[in-house]
Order: sequence, then C-alpha cells, then structure tokens
Amino acid sequence: MPTSPSTDNASLHSPLVVNATPTHGEMIVKLFQQSLLDNLDDGVIFVNNRLNIISWNKKLESMTGISWGKVEGLKMTPQLVGFSASDGTTILDSNNPLLNALKTGSSIQGEYRLVGRSGRQHKVEMSFNPVIDARGQTHGGVVLIHDASIQLDLQRQLKDLYRFSMLDPLTQVSNRLEFEKAMEEFVRSRHASGLKCSLIVTDIDFFKKINDNFNHHIGDLALVAFADLLRKFVRTEDVVARYGGEEFVIICADCDLEAASQRAEEIRVELTESPQPMLGGQCITASFGVAEVEDNDTATDLFVRADCALLEAKELGRNRVVAAQASIIPGRPDMKKVDGATLGMSWRNIANGTLICEEYTTSTPLSIIIEKLRGYIIETEAEIRSVESDFASLNIERFDPQKRGRKGRFILEIEFNEKLIHLDKETKRRETQTVIRLNIREQKKGWFSANANELAPDVIAELRRHLMITEVDLKLRPKPISSAAKER
Repeated sequence: MPTSPSTDNASLHSPLVVNATPTHGEMIVKLFQQSLLDNLDDGVIFVNNRLNIISWNKKLESMTGISWGKVEGLKMTPQLVGFSASDGTTILDSNNPLLNALKTGSSIQGEYRLVGRSGRQHKVEMSFNPVIDARGQTHGGVVLIHDASIQLDLQRQLKDLYRFSMLDPLTQVSNRLEFEKAMEEFVRSRHASGLKCSLIVTDIDFFKKINDNFNHHIGDLALVAFADLLRKFVRTEDVVARYGGEEFVIICADCDLEAASQRAEEIRVELTESPQPMLGGQCITASFGVAEVEDNDTATDLFVRADCALLEAKELGRNRVVAAQASIIPGRPDMKKVDGATLGMSWRNIANGTLICEEYTTSTPLSIIIEKLRGYIIETEAEIRSVESDFASLNIERFDPQKRGRKGRFILEIEFNEKLIHLDKETKRRETQTVIRLNIREQKKGWFSANANELAPDVIAELRRHLMITEVDLKLRPKPISSAAKER
C-alpha cells in the first residue's frame, strides 16, 4: 500500500531520523556530498517543509558566525540567519521568502543584507528554491547565499584607485596627469572642430608667507578653499586641476580669450572679497595668465603662453589677469628656418660687468625649463627684475659664509632659445632643442665681486640642478672673473 503524502511529509518534519543503518556506500556518498557543500564559495542551507534546518555548510558558518551544530533542526527564520532587506529593514517570519517559495513552488531571488555575530555586514544575493520531485510533491527547500561583499570591496578599491589616479588627494580637483591628458584632447578637438578653447593658469600670491606665518596645515586649508572657489566657476565640460604647489589650471572649453579672461577676472575679484577663516578672516589674492589655442598650437605651446602671461602678471605686481598674445610663443610654426637654425630669436649682447657667461644645449623641452625656473625663483626667493617670453632677469642674494650677516647681491640673466633639429615634412612634427645662456653680472662693486670666483660656480650648479642641465649639455665652461674682465 503506497505511503500517503502526509506520511512522507511527517517523516521530513523530523530530519536526520534514520530508520536503518546506512551502508558503506551511502556513507561514502554522504561524505562526498558534505565535502562538496563545505568547499562551495556560497552559503547553503537545506530545510524541510517546516523550514527545519537539515544542513548548513562551512561558508555559511563563516558568514554568520554560527556553527552547524547550533542550528541543526531549528526553524530557518530571517532572525536566525541574520538577514534583512537590502536597506536594513526587518523581514517578518510571516514574509519569509523561503516560505513563500515553498507555497508557490517557484524560486525567489533577491538582494539582502546579512549581519554576522561579529557585527560584520555582508551584501548578499539569496536564492530560495523549493525541492520538488517528479510527482510535483515539495520536500523542502534549498537556500543559496552568495556573498557580494568581495565584489563590492573590489569595486570600491577600483573606484578609490581611479580617484587616486585622477584627482589631487588634497583639493579633490583633477591632478596634473589628468590635466595633461585633457589638454592634449582639448587641443586636438579644437583643431578638428574649430571651436574655441582657452587655458587659465593661476597661483596664490605670496603663498610661502602663508606657510611661514601660519603653518603648512593652514596653507593646505587655503589651497582647498582656493580649489573650491575655482570649482564654482567651471562648467561640466571644463577641467580644473592642481598643476603643482599653489598653481592651478582651468581648461575652458568652447571659450575664446576674451571670455576666459573675463572668467579669470571674476574669480580674482571674488577671491579678494572672500575672507578665509583659516587665516583669521584675511583675504588672499592670486595672479592669472590666460591663453587661447591658436592654429598649429600644441598643448605645450598653449601652456607655455599662459604660464608666461602668469609670470608677467606677477612681474606687474600680482593680483591681476594678463591675457597672452600668440606672438610670444618661441618657435612658432610660421618661422620657416630649419636645418638647425634658431627659431625667431637672437641673443642679446653680453652686458658690461658680466662676471660669468655659460651656454647650454639640452633636449629638455622649453616648457619644462620654464616651469623649473619658476620653482627656482620660488625656492631661492629671487627677485624678478624683468621677464619676457625668452628672457628673465633676477636679483640674487648670497650670504658670506665667512662673516655672518654680510651678503652680496648680483644679477642673474637667463636667455632661452629654441633650436629646430628636424622637421618631418609629411607629419609636420618638429624635434627641437633648448639653448640656454646664463649671465652673472655684478649689481655694484663690492663684496660679491671680490668673491665671485668662489661663489659663482655654486650658484651656477644650483641653477643647473633646477633646470635639469647636466655636464653633457655644457657648451662653454665657466669663465673666471679675471678672464671675463680681460675679454671686455
């Protein structure tokens, strides 16, 4: 006589009740099955029709912090397992998704939150599947629990890595690498589409005094405040980035020189009218250089022109906007001389009173040389006497190492010249070298002139390091003061 369904269900309500001693073969199969369950990457729960737990694998023990021995035969409820809705709200026993799956005979999947006994939260994907035989009779269910936390952690790490590679960690605007990539793309797009594109280069005036008078932490806060202000003036298609130190850049898409200059002026005015709490309510100022992409410009051309305009703004007294003109770029493509000829510039005559003159040829791009010179000026606190696109004159002070408090002052003149080495007629790509001439002149007769032979080589060596000039680049060796004087 066949066993009735009620009898079958009754036997399942009491799991693990064994009516006969299992055979050796059955024990081996059970061992294999348990080994398989324990080595799965997902949590697994077997329940009968009353939701009593029949089996619980090691992965689930790890996720919940509950060992199999403590849950054997217990009713599987959301509270027992520690899972809730994905937003953290409680799932009532009456709305247990496994119970609904058994009633409907259909699988139910969803995202949930699982909190283990240790308090660690997991975002999990759970699948509730009824176990149905060939006659359509339900014998219980299987719950599969996939821990999605690992993927979420990986996604979070990738997002952090992306942010780290794209953003300046202090100010959270784009970093220099991202700016340089964007510059190349914007210049290419401008040449392809004909749309206007401009660049603003700016930095905080006398930033070193902020660090000296307050501290570097306050200086960092000032940089963050400046970056936040710049962010207010950019559109979605623009890019604002920290180029380095206190210098920032803004790529202004679809924006001509006049519009970009007006935007820079608006930023400058608002900055001067914005008291900074970290500075005790004082306001800070900034200088701005603006340039527009011209025909045949490279990204380097654009940056050099804007950066030169920034230097001019500082030379004119800071806290102002200077718009660059295309004509100040050294080595414009409309200058046709090739075959190693110098592009568009000639050397100045060596002035009277020159103590030392050196000339170098280096493969370092002119834009980088100019940037390194800016760093030298800031670090040595040199005073700018005059600056042009291809020339800078600085006042330099040096202290007497033998007598404390005594110092000498002299003039350092730096000339830049770009030399065309090769021009590919098909691609129009140019290979250039940068020629640099350094002159040290006495500002007035005195202590430095008498000690120039000893001090000048150190000054020259210091400047070489900043400009990345090696001995290989040196064309004319330093001339002693006596030799230079005789030649004049």
